[in-house]
Amino acid sequence: MLMPPLRLHLAAQPQTRLQAALWACAGTLGIVFAYSCSYNLLLFAPSIYLLQIYDRVLSSRSGHTLLMLTLIVALTVVVGGVLDALRRAVLGRLGAWLEDRLRPPVLSASLECANRGNPAQASQAYRDLTVLRQFVESNACPILFDALWVPLFLSVLFLVHPLLGVIGACSVLFLFGLALVGDVLTEDAQARSGTAWARSHSRFATAVDNVQLIQAMGMRDRAARLICQAAQDARSEHDEAQRRYEIIMLVAKPARALSQVLIMGAAAWLVLDYNRSPAIIFASTLLFSRALAPVEGAIAGWKAFATALSAYRRLTDVLVVIPAVPESAGIASNRCRLVVDNVGVALPGSGVFLLREVSFSLAPGECLGIIGPSGSGKSMLGQVIAGISTPTQGRVLLDNVDVSVLREGGGDRHLGYLPQDINLFGETITDAIAGLDDSDPQKVIAAAKLAGIHDTIVGLPQGYDTVIPGGGCAFSRGYRQRLGLARAFFDDPRLVVLDEPNASLDYVGERVLFDAIEQLKKANITVIIITHRMGILAATNRIAIMQGGAVTACGESEEIFERYLSRPQVTSQVTLPESTPAAANVSPQRVVP
Repeated sequence: MLMPPLRLHLAAQPQTRLQAALWACAGTLGIVFAYSCSYNLLLFAPSIYLLQIYDRVLSSRSGHTLLMLTLIVALTVVVGGVLDALRRAVLGRLGAWLEDRLRPPVLSASLECANRGNPAQASQAYRDLTVLRQFVESNACPILFDALWVPLFLSVLFLVHPLLGVIGACSVLFLFGLALVGDVLTEDAQARSGTAWARSHSRFATAVDNVQLIQAMGMRDRAARLICQAAQDARSEHDEAQRRYEIIMLVAKPARALSQVLIMGAAAWLVLDYNRSPAIIFASTLLFSRALAPVEGAIAGWKAFATALSAYRRLTDVLVVIPAVPESAGIASNRCRLVVDNVGVALPGSGVFLLREVSFSLAPGECLGIIGPSGSGKSMLGQVIAGISTPTQGRVLLDNVDVSVLREGGGDRHLGYLPQDINLFGETITDAIAGLDDSDPQKVIAAAKLAGIHDTIVGLPQGYDTVIPGGGCAFSRGYRQRLGLARAFFDDPRLVVLDEPNASLDYVGERVLFDAIEQLKKANITVIIITHRMGILAATNRIAIMQGGAVTACGESEEIFERYLSRPQVTSQVTLPESTPAAANVSPQRVVP
């Protein structure tokens, strides 16, 4: 019975999805272990067969006894082969099951790592899942079960004669020690090789993404030289690791052959001096081979095992660090009040705040315009309000639910967001607007109509099923912006954050955007507009002015226009004193041009 402190300690340890999945495999692994037990026990049959031939068949010269023994051993060999095939088939299906079960949480964790600014860890975690599956399906995995039977084969050798057992045990320990030494000698070189290969692939991917710029600036040869240099470094480290491994193999192979000779010689000596049965020469050789086979397999598959173990540790770290996604998250009403409470964002690893003590609240159906000079933190504040980024301090609540929890818990349908840089994700226009959501097509059409792009889409040869070429890069920026607006309006959100929504729109597009915002306000949808172009501010109820990462003025639109934006000198760029109060409920001071 566990003591209370120990129970509390175990309860405090979080169990990742990976560990839960492995625990779910316990029954299947038990079946594999049972197959392995039967398979390894049947491996004794050839040794017993040889002993019976020398002790019974040759002395009695009975053909019937030889026939029966041969049939029995043949049957055991066939059954052993079937059991080995069954356990490999079970492991293969187990690897596929593990990958299918773990792919969603690992993918979510990988995307979260990328969102936190660690794309290398994200891609590595997703590759590690494939590494685990490949290991379970490989020949190296059954060897782990066979290795458990090495002491049994050595024990039988000791029973035949202690000398044979000592030779066998020393040989197994020596070869296993060589495997450990080989791993230690090659680990650093392999790690450096992997890092260099990753650097080479990263440089190549960057060059492909910017090939036109590289070509235009005449940097193709220099870019190729950097890529090749990283590849050469990787190959050099790989060759060094390979040379060290070859040295280990030069010692291991003769050592194995020598141990076989010693076993046979010792058995023959026992026959000569102690009148033992000649059968022990062949029986002991077979037993030693069975004991040595898993060790040799472990040496050959050591890298696969070490790689799988490293992948398991990395996946465990990723799945522990990433918080568990709530089963469901939503908002209770259609009248959602937005509260931004003392939000601050600091640079990672430093005390420098890019956003400082931002606080305000909006009633349902209100529209807030956020303006300010470049670099004042407007876009970052928009990302925090939309739940895209997590604040260092403070929180953003929509209907008393944190927006980050809302987005992670499947409530992102309540949040619409238009970033400055618009990338269309999906194969068709429907996918791009719906965000890969297989919902009612009428919702897609409604969002497109609200963004004023429905007629244009219908005019395309394939309509909403038109394939998006190159992620939408072939479309004009204005067209992509309208599609991005439609994506932000999709599925009746309760909060919409638009970052520079009219940056690439003409007069007609701005008129459509203005009408869309008015419709959203009538539907009690809260709207945030981040902009440098003052025309769209006519659709707002309130305006906030940012400078240096803080809200320096916030109030009713007419009041802010009258105090800060009515004079031509300050319409292009607003400059406010740093001491101006940041809270939304504090009256701003007049700015002297």
